[in-house]
Amino acid sequence: MPFAIPSALADKVITKDGKVYTGKIMIDGDKAVLIGNPPFDPNSTLIQTEDIKTIVYDEYRQNPPAERRRGGAIGLRLSGNAYSSGELSLKPAGGLELEGSFRPHPVIELGGGFQWVPGVSASGGDFSISASTSPGGPARGYQTFGQTTMSIGGKIYPFFNEKWKTEPYLLAGYAWSRLTPKGSGDSFKGAGWQLGAGAIHPLSRHLFLEGRFGCQNLAYDTVSFLGREAGISPEINQHQYSLSIGLSYRI
Repeated sequence: MPFAIPSALADKVITKDGKVYTGKIMIDGDKAVLIGNPPFDPNSTLIQTEDIKTIVYDEYRQNPPAERRRGGAIGLRLSGNAYSSGELSLKPAGGLELEGSFRPHPVIELGGGFQWVPGVSASGGDFSISASTSPGGPARGYQTFGQTTMSIGGKIYPFFNEKWKTEPYLLAGYAWSRLTPKGSGDSFKGAGWQLGAGAIHPLSRHLFLEGRFGCQNLAYDTVSFLGREAGISPEINQHQYSLSIGLSYRI
């Protein structure tokens, strides 16, 4: 006597020619789906994705992130950074960005990130700073910096109702940054707002390609100098422009 999974708890694959396959989806790949009725039936059916019209999962299976447009994500991107400042002129430099986020609704995504730029050099010679406690106080010149930045913010998906595979978004947030001159033990700290725009595109069920352009307006107003922390006058205003591309994993 044959047995079958109750239809209320079964997956269904409906092909373009009208055939319906009921059972449990054992492999759900980008190119094919394997559906069967284990352990009652040893035979399973492999169906090419191009022949599938609809897949109906049981009540415990969520739609892919690209369709559901909700859930958590973690991403890693390579970035190119350019700087603009009247106080501290820096050369372009490459960096790495790590980001975690959660999308509670298709229109909005909240999260935070970390950016690391291992080496950025001052252009036009050393950048010098001196203590103002007394005339002729100690001074130092800096040529190469390491930069770390932490940020929080949100993304808005203005076209979330569209059935596009590529989803553009706008982002806004706040960032805290630290410039550390190499080999000195000193550091500059500042903060400011960030704005940007980007897009995500699914490569597989959970893996997405992501590109982004962002701008940060940072004001470095605190320095750790010769073991002491003090304010900077005038503060260092820095515009940072980043173009990044990488991958994100979404669940």
